[in-house]
Formats: sequence, structure tokens, C-alpha cells
Amino acid sequence: MNAGTGILAVLTVWASAAGIRPPRESQQPSVRLPDEAAGIDGIVQTLIAVFDQADIVALGEAHGRRADSDLRIALVRHPDFAKKVRFIVVEFGSTTEQATLDRYIQGENVSRAQLERVWKTTSNGVWDSPIYADFFRAVRDVNATLPAALRIRVLGGDPGPTDQRDRETAAVAVIEELVLAKHAKALVIYGAAHFYRAAPASFGTSADLARTLELAHPGRVFTVIPIGGDLDPPPPGVSLRAPDYRKFESALKTQTGPVLIPLSRPPFRDFTAEEFLGGGIFSCVGPGGCRSAFAGSLLTLGQMAEASVYFGMPRK
Repeated sequence: MNAGTGILAVLTVWASAAGIRPPRESQQPSVRLPDEAAGIDGIVQTLIAVFDQADIVALGEAHGRRADSDLRIALVRHPDFAKKVRFIVVEFGSTTEQATLDRYIQGENVSRAQLERVWKTTSNGVWDSPIYADFFRAVRDVNATLPAALRIRVLGGDPGPTDQRDRETAAVAVIEELVLAKHAKALVIYGAAHFYRAAPASFGTSADLARTLELAHPGRVFTVIPIGGDLDPPPPGVSLRAPDYRKFESALKTQTGPVLIPLSRPPFRDFTAEEFLGGGIFSCVGPGGCRSAFAGSLLTLGQMAEASVYFGMPRK
């Protein structure tokens, strides 16, 4: 799937029957959050505060969506971000082009063609949207204002052409070896499905990043997933349950969006993952054609992540 067909987390599950496994859940960290953090500024301040309680903030995105980009750029541009965070790990950067990415982020002259190799040599080619180059440029701009010892390093987490590791293994290794082993903190930006705390059996072995990290480093990973906002339509022939976002709207106290909500908070905790996350991940195993990987799942939003950024009702 490409960036134009991404929904919440762009990940098509082509699992074989042998690859299917039961759902697996990981321990969630104990992080104190306000009931609601409203607006970009409120969300940014809250996420920066989370770094006082967790080492990894895993901020999920809908691939190619400007709203997700605006939030993370505002986060890294906040003056307090660089005071707490030294690393950013991104899905849209190749492990084999780390030297090029380092040079660019540190302010050296890098041609556009060289820079494009950072995302074009990843295993998931959905990064043609300009928002990803915009993000690298934003971090470069921030570093230009900082002394060398305090600059942010951006790490590519996706295996490049000569990296024989699978996607999850490569990402975990980058985070463990270059961040956690140094007792540092990192913002990690991947498609939201990589950060799900639990998954239906139809996921196979996909999207285990946050769960794998949490099993090895309990309590150090805080996951945030997007819900709502403008979404691309599903592929032809895929029938999905339409989310009733009025449930979110009626339970919110604020009228300012987007809004960060702890998913331990009722009633959001008890809303079904099938309804609010099932539109972006498809299983094409078995009879009946492609369908939501969450079809028939009893998982709730409270089982999926620590928090959600709710982007409001879609305008389409």
C-alpha cells in the first residue's frame, strides 16, 4: 500500500496460516496524564512531561497525513524538547543511510538526491510525501540553534538494502543499542500499528515493536496512537465498520482539537478497537477476500496504547 491509501497505520497483513498467533499484550507503564490535553500546544507540553516518566515516547502516525506531521514538528521545535531528548528514531529512515542522515541533521551540505536515499532505501516505500523531508528539516533547524553537545540525533530504524534484519528486529536493535544502552531518551515515530500493545491473531508476527521493547524494558515505553481525522478510503472491495466518532465528541470536555486522551479513561478505554482502529489494517488470509484485521476482535482501545491523539471527525 502507498501513502495515498494509508489510514491509521499503513500495514497490510499477508500472514500465512502458519504465521498467525494469539494476541499478545505487554505491561503498560505507570504514567500520569491529564484527562485531556487540548490543542497542539497542550499535547506538546504533555508529551514533553511524559519524558520525565518514560524513556521512549512512541508516537504513532497515519502515513502521509499532514496533521500527524504538524504535531511532531511542533513537538521537536518546542524549546524544552531538546533539553530532555537526544534521539529520534524514525520508520522513514534507512539504517544503511545513517551517515547521510547524520550529516544532514547536523547541518552539513547534503544534496537533495543524497537525502532522498534516506527514505527511498527503506523496505516500506510510502515516504514520497514532503512531510518527511519537512520533519528532517525541522530537526536540522533546531540543531542549528544548539551547542554541538546538545544536538538531537535522528536514527533511521528501517533496514536498508544491505541490512538483512527484519523490520521489527532492526528497529528494536537501533533503540536498544543507540538509545537505551546509553540511558538516553528517544521519540520514536512509526506507523501506529507498530505500537499496539495488543493485536488480533490476524496480525501474524507483524507490528511487534512496542511489545518487544516493553517485554525487555518494562515500564520504559509510552505509546500514543492517532484516532479520527481525515482518512483515506479503504481499498476496493473491503467492507469496514464505520466509526461513530460521536462517542468521542460527547465524552470530551474540551472543544479544542486535536486532543490527547489517556486510554485508561472511561469511556474511551472500553470502545472497541475494531470500530476505531479497524480501518487501516487488512488481512487477506482465507475465504471472503480482504477484510479488517480487527474483524470480530474483542480488543478495546484501553488495551491498545497508553494514550490517543484524537483528531476529530473526518471532514470527508
